[in-house]
Amino acid sequence: MTAQAAAPAAEAPPPPRRRFRLPERVPPFNTVTYRIFSVIWALALALAFIGPIGGLYQRYMAPEDNSQLVLGSRAGFAVSKQDATHIRFRVGPFSKAAGIRKGDDIVAIYGIPLPDKMPVTERALQEHADDPSYIVMRNLLFGTEQLPVPLTLRGSDGAIKDVTITTGEQHINAAALDRGFSPTILSFIDIVQVIFYPFLIWAAWILHRRNARDAVSSILSLAILLMISAELPSSAFLASIGVPYRMNAALYDLNNVLLIAGILLFPHGRLSLRRVLLLCAAPVLLFLKGIPYNGWLIGLLIIGVLIQIRSLRAAESSDLRNQIRWALFGFTGLALFRAISYAADPVMKAAAGTFSIQLAAEVTAGLTLGMSVLILQAGLLVALIRYRLYDAEAIISRTASIALLVVALAAVIAGVMEGIITSMQSIYPDAETEAAMAGAIAATVIFHPLHDRIQKWVERRFQKGLIEIREELPELMRDTRDSASLGHFLSEVLTRLKDGFHATKAAVILDGEVQQTVGIDAVEVQRWYGSFKPNDDHETLDCTPEDHTFPLRLRIETSADRLGWLLIGPRPDGSIAGSDEQEALEKISGTLGRSIRIVMARREEKQELLTLLDAHGQRIAKIECLLKVQ
Repeated sequence: MTAQAAAPAAEAPPPPRRRFRLPERVPPFNTVTYRIFSVIWALALALAFIGPIGGLYQRYMAPEDNSQLVLGSRAGFAVSKQDATHIRFRVGPFSKAAGIRKGDDIVAIYGIPLPDKMPVTERALQEHADDPSYIVMRNLLFGTEQLPVPLTLRGSDGAIKDVTITTGEQHINAAALDRGFSPTILSFIDIVQVIFYPFLIWAAWILHRRNARDAVSSILSLAILLMISAELPSSAFLASIGVPYRMNAALYDLNNVLLIAGILLFPHGRLSLRRVLLLCAAPVLLFLKGIPYNGWLIGLLIIGVLIQIRSLRAAESSDLRNQIRWALFGFTGLALFRAISYAADPVMKAAAGTFSIQLAAEVTAGLTLGMSVLILQAGLLVALIRYRLYDAEAIISRTASIALLVVALAAVIAGVMEGIITSMQSIYPDAETEAAMAGAIAATVIFHPLHDRIQKWVERRFQKGLIEIREELPELMRDTRDSASLGHFLSEVLTRLKDGFHATKAAVILDGEVQQTVGIDAVEVQRWYGSFKPNDDHETLDCTPEDHTFPLRLRIETSADRLGWLLIGPRPDGSIAGSDEQEALEKISGTLGRSIRIVMARREEKQELLTLLDAHGQRIAKIECLLKVQ
């Protein structure tokens, strides 16, 4: 019996295997992930402010940094990290006067013999921390004092000679001046990108604030902040306060990994097998160094740019194409100028045979690094502000409003308040307190209307869609409700709301029936309404971001017993309207309900009139028939 029962079971087909499928796009952050990311982002933002400021202060207070641009230039010559005993070329006129020549080898310092080959990398210096030869070499290359140092050199012909050089900044400064280059400018040529940091921080702020739960924009935002935190001058500041080199290197690597991820996923986080494989290739940077590291990074940047070019060709919307085009401009500029910068430093610098070539490589590396930052932030900002990142308008509006209010407040306090205080004290010298109070009251009276004017001007300049919904749409409804049909009235309202909110779709449902739609089929709206469960709190506006069809639902009360809904879909990037737009939508609810009631009442009156006319017509026809019969 058991065997017979087991036979059919053995012959049963195996259950179908479930194939793993990639999600269509990167999901937004959930609550826990969002909170964790927000803490990390806030720390990165603080470091992006503190690091460059501290590094600039140290650079300003430490003039010996010029000599750090060329290893060994404190002694009047240049050496490499792979072998600090071999002189690559002279730096400045003092080493020439001392008899130092290109190609000489340093045999001894202070009479302490040196090995034939002496690397001065971080690892080598740590391994030979107690070696006397490394101690004197470290003092020669990295010391800060101006001291005479005796050297024993072996020339290319094998001849041994003793020379004495004085360490200090005079060597590289004199060499720079001899070539018409200011030593002050040379001090900051490797950190010229700091000029663009305020714009990058602004871009990072907009990226994060426009939709904080969006993974792609948040990744790019964090990458920008880590870029600022991990590069000069911030890296030098972190090292000076005891942050380990490995931690700073990890920040730099993480910045590049996130930057690659942001480029591959921009703008809407779409996933494919190719992109996932490239995302998995980005963390390889954590295990590379030097030229292989730079080559891998540039290669990934180039591949990311090529993927964006392919996305540009496949984009259907003109706005989406413009957004990708501007972002592509930033990404391409970053890849191009970073490649030039890496070619100049360290490749070109390592191969330099004269100070002129070394100086040209230093200037090229600094300027191209700054240009890469400039083009990246320019491309991203245009893509953010103009195309599809809609909440940037509200952020810019608030930023401009605050800035203008601060200036206005300073002007009011400096002008009006100070003038009243001075005038009163000239009449009543002992009335200091009374004069201050009068000035404060006058400043407050003047400042309040000034605040309203500035707020209105900024909104009209940066949030035209909000103004249209809040002010122009109610006027339109009042003007058209007495003449337009219900279909025409609702179509005009939905079109204005869709354009003002940059929404993909909108609809109106009255008494459970779909009355009008824009951007979506009525059947689909009716299907959505069948599963719609409104909240029990009876709020005017129901906001449900998880609903990707109609996240905004405005309750419309056309009468005491009749209820309807105005439905607003998401934007093309999946985000929903901001708090200002939602507040404006709530405020038009009453006007919309009254207008619909008036339009429907006119329609009912018209229907009653037509019915009455039809009845009268039928009566007249009957009377005419009776008259004909008689």
